[in-house]
Amino acid sequence: MSHRPSRRVLIVGGLVLLLLLGVGAIVWWKWPRETELERAVAMLPKDTQRVIWTDWAGVREELGAGDVAGDAAAAEEFLTEVTDRELASSSLASSSLLLADGLGFSPLAAEWEVLGQSPSGQAVVVKTEQDLDRVVGKITELGYTRPAKDALAGGVWSGGPDAIARVTGLTTYELQALAFFEEDGLIVGSDSPQELQRVVKVIQEGTGGIAADDLLDATGEPLAATVLLGDRACAELSMSKADDDAQVTARSLVKQAGGVSPLTGYVVALGADRALRVVFDFESETQAKANARSRGALAKAEDPAQYVAYPEVFRLDDAKADGTIVTLTGTVQPEAFPMSALAAGPVLLASC
Repeated sequence: MSHRPSRRVLIVGGLVLLLLLGVGAIVWWKWPRETELERAVAMLPKDTQRVIWTDWAGVREELGAGDVAGDAAAAEEFLTEVTDRELASSSLASSSLLLADGLGFSPLAAEWEVLGQSPSGQAVVVKTEQDLDRVVGKITELGYTRPAKDALAGGVWSGGPDAIARVTGLTTYELQALAFFEEDGLIVGSDSPQELQRVVKVIQEGTGGIAADDLLDATGEPLAATVLLGDRACAELSMSKADDDAQVTARSLVKQAGGVSPLTGYVVALGADRALRVVFDFESETQAKANARSRGALAKAEDPAQYVAYPEVFRLDDAKADGTIVTLTGTVQPEAFPMSALAAGPVLLASC
């Protein structure tokens, strides 16, 4: 003889199920999820020191743009607005019309683009849904040497400067050697076949790339970003590159702010609706706490090397430390150029 569960048992069971579903939803929401930026930089060799990122799909959405790549006038208008707002940190954007005609693809129609610079060279990865067979046809006409195998699965196409020069006006030398991953929609280029092969190996093996860490996690999902890893920030953005008077003024401003510590990572990231993040990584939590105060103070100062007051570039909303990471969040002022002021040295805010 079968017994039906009592109403009380059903109610309790239902409440337990709802509780479990709620806990599961919270865990799913809180659990760290890899961003598109993190997935992209993982394709670059781990000794990469400088990363330049553009979320082209996000930029098009931000500007309400449709298919701009197929219309020269629309592309020019789109690029003008992108440039005016510094929405793209792209090495390929300025050559997009030449690339569309000469190589058969345009970064303006891509999902994203990431450029990595290491001591041994540079490489660019473009994720796109564009027709790679058309690209192969175009580069074959330009004289690229077809690989013996895996033409659309990681084989290296060698073109060199002569192939690039056949497209009048094109100077994107990071495309002298190319590889394709048709299944993933990836176009990979470099200034040398050897550097390209290193990137191809990372992509194929899924290891050896830049690992996700707190610095990248704090960067979020920007439209455009410049990432300096290791001691590259101190070397590239140092105030020692400024003139003598600017250095004297900078030392005084840093002292007034409470002093600073050397950086082990630095990011300038521009998001939707003019949102800005400047992220610093330090060797210790103690340094991060102290630098949250000093970097926040410097963000209200005038940069003697850039000849611009930071409040004219962005409104600072918050400066906080989390572990070894300090994040400044703010909003870019209209007609300001945050990437130029904060990601190209010398930069007071990135003082080491």
